Amino acid sequence: MKDNPPALESFRQRISWDALDKNLIEKQLKICVEEDLGLNSKDETKWQSDITTRYCEITNNGSAYLTAREPMILCGTLIIPFIIKAFGTQQVTYTIKYNDGDDLQRDDIIGILTGPINEILAIERSVLNYLQRLSGISTSVLKFKKKIDKHGVGLLDTRKTTPGLRLLEKYASACGGSFNHRIGLFDRILIKDNHLAAAQATHGTELENFLRSVVRKNNSNCIIEVEIDEIEQLEAAINSGVDAVLLDNFSPTLIKQAMMKNKNRVVIEASGGITESSILAYAKAQPHFISTGAPIHSSRWVDIGLDWK
Repeated sequence: MKDNPPALESFRQRISWDALDKNLIEKQLKICVEEDLGLNSKDETKWQSDITTRYCEITNNGSAYLTAREPMILCGTLIIPFIIKAFGTQQVTYTIKYNDGDDLQRDDIIGILTGPINEILAIERSVLNYLQRLSGISTSVLKFKKKIDKHGVGLLDTRKTTPGLRLLEKYASACGGSFNHRIGLFDRILIKDNHLAAAQATHGTELENFLRSVVRKNNSNCIIEVEIDEIEQLEAAINSGVDAVLLDNFSPTLIKQAMMKNKNRVVIEASGGITESSILAYAKAQPHFISTGAPIHSSRWVDIGLDWK
């Protein structure tokens, strides 16, 4: 069998916090502020729009402990300083106890928010929402990854993400151990079945020639991947010069056949409705990667509390 396909390492990429567009995160947080404090909260003390805390006349300082109430893979701690800034609660400080990607047990203290209690209460919900959502994704991803690791198959995420939260959810996916597939329509060429149908190039010579034309036009050096839904399309796809082939809704048996035919000429990705209960069967067929949106779109929020001490 040949060495690994040339494009294999290009699929083994994980987005880091430093690589995230912070401008997009700040735009998202503006929506959080408006949701909680109202559309007119424009000044530097917008946290004062929390009328419950204001009428309770809570003005003293305190420390709030963010506590894991179940085992989890932590994600979301690095967004907390951005939340503090967005809500105008500059007197609040955050002390880190654990980092994104850490494996937490029940009752572990994630970190401590210290400062005016009324300001901490203003950001409580947003802080917990991001931590619970993103940690839920990371925790779910690791469960999928553990099922396939021993078969040497990599896990990929998808673009099935919450609108507006894609970068953060893909970051959470990476914290859980998944590799990141393309971020959007701009960073990788993925020719899907609808593209082939629209071009009337679904089989044989027509398919191969169409894909060759895309390869020739690729001045950006982007990875080129094509989605096929029949094994009869595989050889034409490989011969065209694309970097990868996505097997859409193939059975594990057909995936194994495709891997034998491929002989490591291109990267093979298996996808299509793969869940936590079915992923092991697909991993046994040993494609290079399995992609599934389930760890993101079907994960549950983990339980994290804010406790005063």
